[in-house]
Amino acid sequence: MSPARGLPDEGVGQMSEAERRRLALLLFREAVELPPEQRQAWLDLQGEHDAELIAQVRAMLAADDDDHEPFDGDARAWSLALQAGMEGPDNQAMLGRQLGAWRVARVLGHGGMGAVYRVERDDGTYSQQAALKLIRANTDSPAARERFLRERQILAGLHHPNIATLLDGGISAQGEPYFVMELIDGAPIDRWCDARSLDLRARVVLFMQVLDAVRYAHRNLVVHRDLKPSNLLVDAEGKVKLLDFGIAKQLEGSAVTATHDRALTFEYASPEQLHDAPITTATDLWQLGVVLHRLLSGAHPFGLTHDTPVASQLHQLERDPEPLTRAAAKLPPEQASQRGGHTPASLSRALRGSLSAIVQTCLRRDPEARYASADALANDLRAWLDDRPIAAAPLPRRQRLRLWGRRNRALAASIAAVAFALLAGTGVALWQAQEARTQARIAERESASARASLAFLTDTLAAASPEQAMRRDVSVRELLDQARKQLDEKKLQPQVRQAVQRMLGRLYRSRGENAMAAQLLADGTRGIAPDEREQALAFADDLVIYADALSSLERLPDALETAERAVALRQRFAPDDPEQQLRGLAHLTLGHLDKYGLDWCRKRAEAALALSKRMTSPPADVVLEVYSNLAELASFQQDRIRTLEISREGQAFADAHQVAPGSPLRLPLLRSEVEGLIINGRADEAESLLKRALAMGEETGGYGPASLSVLSQNLGDILMQQGRYREAREALVRSLESSIQAGEGVRSLAMVLSNTAILEVRFGDYASALEHARQAMQRLHEDKIPEDDTFYRTMRRLHARVLAANGEGVKAVQQLQQLMADCRRLDGEQSEEYASLLAEQLMIYLQLGDHEHGLPLLAQVRDLFRKRGFPPEHEQFAKLFGVEAGFDRLRGDSLAAEQHQRIALQGLQSNGNAVDVAISKALLAGDLIKRDEAQARRLLAEALPVLEASLMPSERILVKAKGWANKL
Repeated sequence: MSPARGLPDEGVGQMSEAERRRLALLLFREAVELPPEQRQAWLDLQGEHDAELIAQVRAMLAADDDDHEPFDGDARAWSLALQAGMEGPDNQAMLGRQLGAWRVARVLGHGGMGAVYRVERDDGTYSQQAALKLIRANTDSPAARERFLRERQILAGLHHPNIATLLDGGISAQGEPYFVMELIDGAPIDRWCDARSLDLRARVVLFMQVLDAVRYAHRNLVVHRDLKPSNLLVDAEGKVKLLDFGIAKQLEGSAVTATHDRALTFEYASPEQLHDAPITTATDLWQLGVVLHRLLSGAHPFGLTHDTPVASQLHQLERDPEPLTRAAAKLPPEQASQRGGHTPASLSRALRGSLSAIVQTCLRRDPEARYASADALANDLRAWLDDRPIAAAPLPRRQRLRLWGRRNRALAASIAAVAFALLAGTGVALWQAQEARTQARIAERESASARASLAFLTDTLAAASPEQAMRRDVSVRELLDQARKQLDEKKLQPQVRQAVQRMLGRLYRSRGENAMAAQLLADGTRGIAPDEREQALAFADDLVIYADALSSLERLPDALETAERAVALRQRFAPDDPEQQLRGLAHLTLGHLDKYGLDWCRKRAEAALALSKRMTSPPADVVLEVYSNLAELASFQQDRIRTLEISREGQAFADAHQVAPGSPLRLPLLRSEVEGLIINGRADEAESLLKRALAMGEETGGYGPASLSVLSQNLGDILMQQGRYREAREALVRSLESSIQAGEGVRSLAMVLSNTAILEVRFGDYASALEHARQAMQRLHEDKIPEDDTFYRTMRRLHARVLAANGEGVKAVQQLQQLMADCRRLDGEQSEEYASLLAEQLMIYLQLGDHEHGLPLLAQVRDLFRKRGFPPEHEQFAKLFGVEAGFDRLRGDSLAAEQHQRIALQGLQSNGNAVDVAISKALLAGDLIKRDEAQARRLLAEALPVLEASLMPSERILVKAKGWANKL
């Protein structure tokens, strides 16, 4: 063994203490594997370089030979025990032995200080097979026993479907500690995937089960520290089980634990394990990254195998991990084919982008630079499965995902920030300044190009006018489509064509149709190189709109590049103009967030705000955009106070600069203020603010129908959460009317229709709900939305609920079962949509009176809620107890129904709305009507006034409650 392997040839005396400690640990790990008789000569050879360093190694070896920590006992004993193998005499002697209620049948495996056996229950109570683990007598030591008992205690506190369950434990007659756990008949996760040639999506979906187990362990302050395929077994049904907590550590209330425990698997060891640094949950994140790398690329990120010598392993682990794409490109064709039929080249291409970034983030040497938690890793993998952007660094955790979610909330909300110029009558605020400059140039120069553009638009819009089209309801979309069609057909000068393309691109962007806007703006900006100031600044404004469209399409590098082009133009042609500097600072896209992170964007927005405050007359539209950005960034950081403060400061600025109360410029700040009020627990104020905004918008027309539709939906959501169904219905009806008037897109209109239908089911107007749901599905069919589309599948799920409410439960179940099959194929069983489908099906089984199918599903849904981290007091758990009471009634168990309904009522009184509480009281009264008439009468007296005020007379619970009241 070469001494150069561990030590440099010169400069050792000048190394830092941290570097000396790291080298000492590496040398220790090499020396400890040598037979004792060879260690001295090897250490003497190393000592030629640095006697002090070798003294540290000798001290570590002495500690390791002791019977207690820091190195958990005799390392040689551990190695010899491992080499003894399954056929060792101690293992064979165990066969047929009785330990407690268990009889040893055969050897399953061995490792470290112990062995694992297949055992059978032999106490005459019932038949069961399990796995038993115990310390072998010839390798027992106080430290080994401590570790063993620690593993048993950790397992006793973990109860998760993806973690092997502890069944029993004790001490044998010979004084050997043992424990019995669930027997897993499965294969390591990598072999299981390869044997079935699972594609990348299926592998990620399976890996999500691993993450569920690790996340659960971390929430219980347990770091596994030995995550590898052999500890991740998959059974024949595709269920993952996490095994072997033998070297796990409990954090014991601390974020980190310093450990001197040298037990580890080098192939999966994190840098902090190798360098004897503090262990945190980030250690498991590293190991998860190695496992995921192997699952996806077929190779170890550091080129290690089981046969790699320890010294070589340590050397290779100091290098940078091989990128996922490069490892896949070097894979043998037969292994690449095991990943969904890929070739090495196609597999490498498939792993580019998000998957590669996810694995790279797990494998960062600095624990602080990895994912902040297993939840953050799970979120990114779900985002990849859903074709959404990931939050992997440099963007801080969760922010970009939240931005995406905000931008797509209820789909119709994507239009909320748009001032609908052609309908509102106030002009599109986002391009007011540019239009003013454009008109000034036309009037001043009367260029042939401008006149040609104006003539084209005049002719086009006149051809689509109500008089020419012979209809009064010509929509804005029809006007735009007509102009685009004419543009394709007419022969125009390039400069005229591009000017019109940019103008149409802006208008499509204002409607939220980003794909068409990006296409037009790409054509309209291609090859343009302005050579004078006004032209350049107007073109910069066009680039800002183009960058925003690209950002909405998640084309983040393109968005950032386009935004920077706009900044460069402003710096070149107006370097001393404060307004142009402000416009450059104010513009932020997802591309900025992706590259520079949240803090950078916040500081940039704050710099823009500071600059505006130094200006005597800053442009109001730009300053309000800055305030809106700051409010949104505060919301991303969950800064409740700042979200509300900055929103209101922006509104005060708008007041001081005479921005009309109904101006679309105020709309983003209005919505941020509403959100700030809600997250601060001030829903009443949020409701009042929305109502004032709606009244103002309807009076002035300033917001435009599209924005009024979204505001009405927001109000409906607040009212529905409070159980005020009649008022919520009125708000959604107004939203629907505004959507139709605005000529909104198919998806937005379908969402409003579907939301209205769901509210009407709760309200008790089942016929109207069915009609609105039918209209929603019809519009999607007419627009030929693909059946695999996520939005389409969500609409079908909600449609099934409406079908069941209208007595078509069997049809609804069939529809849900088809959707579940699609969801398993497209999203996986760990997805949020799959959980929603299960919950939907559970409610329909209750309506159908099918307790045989419903009760097992109830347990599954309850478990899903637990796995997703819902606290026990969450109202969803209370509602599930109400569902369980319903199944009790179907089985004729009135006592159980009463008990479960009381638990439901107690939970809803703490967290539910008034209508849910009233419904629960009415159902409990029905359970008590034969045993306690007085209490039943009291409950109905409390419930009926609420139900009658909130629901239609035909609503089913209300009808039942009135019937029970009449009996009394």
